Amino acid sequence: MNLETKWLEDFLALAELRNFSRAAQFRNVTQPAFSRRIRSLEQSLGVELIDRATTPLTLTPEGRLFRTTARNLLRQMEDGLHQLKGQSGFGPQPLDFAAAHSLSVTLLPELIQAMSHEGQMLRSRVESIDVDLAVEALQEGRCDFLLAFNIEALMQPPFLSLSLGKTELRPVCAPDAGGQPRFQLTQSAPIPILGYSPDAFMGRQVNGILRALEDSPTFQPVMESSLTNLLKVMALNGSGIAWLPGYAIVDELRSGQLVDVVSPEKRDIYWGEVEIKLYRNDIRLHAGAEQFWSALRKKCQQGWVLTPDERLI
Repeated sequence: MNLETKWLEDFLALAELRNFSRAAQFRNVTQPAFSRRIRSLEQSLGVELIDRATTPLTLTPEGRLFRTTARNLLRQMEDGLHQLKGQSGFGPQPLDFAAAHSLSVTLLPELIQAMSHEGQMLRSRVESIDVDLAVEALQEGRCDFLLAFNIEALMQPPFLSLSLGKTELRPVCAPDAGGQPRFQLTQSAPIPILGYSPDAFMGRQVNGILRALEDSPTFQPVMESSLTNLLKVMALNGSGIAWLPGYAIVDELRSGQLVDVVSPEKRDIYWGEVEIKLYRNDIRLHAGAEQFWSALRKKCQQGWVLTPDERLI
């Protein structure tokens, strides 16, 4: 198989820009020449990488997988050239993570710390985005790993996953002067609720909890957002109740700044549970990413979890 590096670079540019004209301009070649190079790449591989019938164009399933391969091939070649020239560069290739907003500022740093050895921190790049966009990033090969929740679309080929633990979605609010919940689900007045956007992953989970309630309280929406940290801040200042993941409110529960709205006896009714998982494509990644995955899989097989139950107060 004859593959030219410029074809790989062309393909990655096209996958990013989704337009032949813009990609050709970016690569500083004419559009006809650029199109011929993409076609030559497809012919060499024996598969179509681009769905040309869509506007903007999209990658075929094979194209999404090959995006990861092309990115890693170019990186490995660059590392090899550095070694030939006696240049160490910045060390091993960084691991590219995509993560849900709240996970990127809570659990992802802990994961990176746990997988670092002898004071040598893992080189990494992190994109913190909405869960659905993060899924798209993994599907299109724009990251090595995705730290997210139990997402059905990624629990089947061509994806692999490791379970890193579970966390509870629990209704919390600021306490009153006596340390009791400022708002009660049994109160007659409408209860101010700080909700997730309905199309966000957490929004879908919370809405499922609310739909399952036999005698649902009367809620008065006062804020809607896809950002867990924003809803937490609003809950802290007494604006209403919010269903928040346990990993995001450990310190606030411990200090008493937030309290559970319902007693533990009713957790089966009012609480939800989500699983934290790390996903990847089932296609060979660069050496550092493969080593990371292998080490983490072994660690998980030995019983390690990122979100142990004892952290949840």
